[in-house]
Amino acid sequence: MWLTSYFWTGTGINRFPLLFTGLVILASLGFISRADSAASPRNDARIAHQDVSDATLRQAWKALPMEERGEIAAWYRAECDRRKTFSRQLERHVFHSLKKARGDWGSVLPPAVYDAAKHAPAQPILRKLLGPDDPKVQAERKRMGLSSIQPAPAWTYDWTRGLVQQSKDPFAPDHLFELALAGRSPEQDLAVALIEQFLDVGALRDLHKAFGPTYASRTGTAYGGISLYDAWGSGVNIEMPDVECLAILHEVDNDWKSFTAPVPGNRQAPLYKRIGEMFHQIRRERSLAQALALSYFDVEPELEETYASAKDRLQLFWAKHDSALDVSKGTLPASEEWDSWWEGLGKLQDDEGLMERAAERRMAVRTEGAQLRGIMIWVMREWGALENK
Repeated sequence: MWLTSYFWTGTGINRFPLLFTGLVILASLGFISRADSAASPRNDARIAHQDVSDATLRQAWKALPMEERGEIAAWYRAECDRRKTFSRQLERHVFHSLKKARGDWGSVLPPAVYDAAKHAPAQPILRKLLGPDDPKVQAERKRMGLSSIQPAPAWTYDWTRGLVQQSKDPFAPDHLFELALAGRSPEQDLAVALIEQFLDVGALRDLHKAFGPTYASRTGTAYGGISLYDAWGSGVNIEMPDVECLAILHEVDNDWKSFTAPVPGNRQAPLYKRIGEMFHQIRRERSLAQALALSYFDVEPELEETYASAKDRLQLFWAKHDSALDVSKGTLPASEEWDSWWEGLGKLQDDEGLMERAAERRMAVRTEGAQLRGIMIWVMREWGALENK
C-alpha cells in the first residue's frame, strides 16, 4: 500500500560566549583576541584576485602528481590554522567543548534490511538490495527530494547508534581540495557531526534504530542509501510493505500480536497511524538538531522544508546563545513543546540588538566560504600550479 510520508521536526543544543565585532570573536574562550581578526583571510591581500573558475582549478589539480597534491593539501591545512579563520575558531570551540567525544567514532556500516522471514513469515518476500549508485536508487532519491552534500562529508552522525562515523580518509588531498572549492574547512564536517551528536538527547535511540534500515518496495526492492527515516520524512507517497511496518512494531514495542502479515486492508490505517506517531517523535528531535548543526557554519545549508524557509531564525538561535554549546542544548523543546518553542524563536526578531548580532554572524559565516576557497587558490599559486591563470 502507498502512504504519504510525514514532514515534521526535532530536539537538542547548547552555549559559550562569543563577542561580535564584524567577525564573531571567541574572546571568552581565549582562542581569539581582537587582534586576531586582522589575520582574517578577508583582510589578506595575498588571496585577492580569486577569479579562477572551479573547472580551471580542477584541471590544474588533476595535472599535479599525487605527491604534490599531498604537499599542497598539508600547506592548505596549515594556512587555515595559521590565519585563524572564523570557521576554524568555531571548530576549536566545538572541539574544546566536546573534547570527550572527539576521537570516539566508528566506521560506516553497510545498509541493513529487515528480515522478511522473521517479521512476515506468512509473506516472506526477500529484500533485493540495490547499491546507492544504481539508477533506480538515484531516481527514487530524486522523487523523494533527497539531496546529498557535495563533496560527501568524511564524518557523519549515525542516529541509530549515537555515534560519529568516519567514511573515508578525511585528510585525503583530493577530498581537502574539493572541500576548499565548496568553501568548507578541513574539519568542519567533523564539527557538524559532533554538534549533531551533542544535540541528540539519546532517549529515543530504539525509535531511531527502527527507522534506520533500508526503505523497500512491496516487491522487495531495497533502495540502498535510503532509510525508512528518509522515506517517511520525504513528504511524497511511499510504499510501506508489511515487512517494514511490522518490523518497526516488533523492534520498538516487542508487539508481535496486534498485527500479522498479511495485514488486511481494514487494519492498515491503524497500523500506519501507530507507526506515524513513532516517526513524529524522532522527526522533531532529529531534524531540529540537524538544522541547527548545519546552520552553525553555513547560512544557506540544505535543510528540510520546515527549516529551509526560516534559516535566519536558526541564526537568531545561535546569536542568542553566542554560538555556545554549554547552555543552548538545555533550551531545546520536547516534541510536544516544539510549536510554541518555534513560535517563540520567531518573536526574537523583535529584539533589534539580537537581530544585529545575528546579521553580524551571518556576514561572518557567509564570507567564510570565499575566504577558504581563496586560501587554496593562493597556496596553488604560490606552489606554481596556477601559472598564467
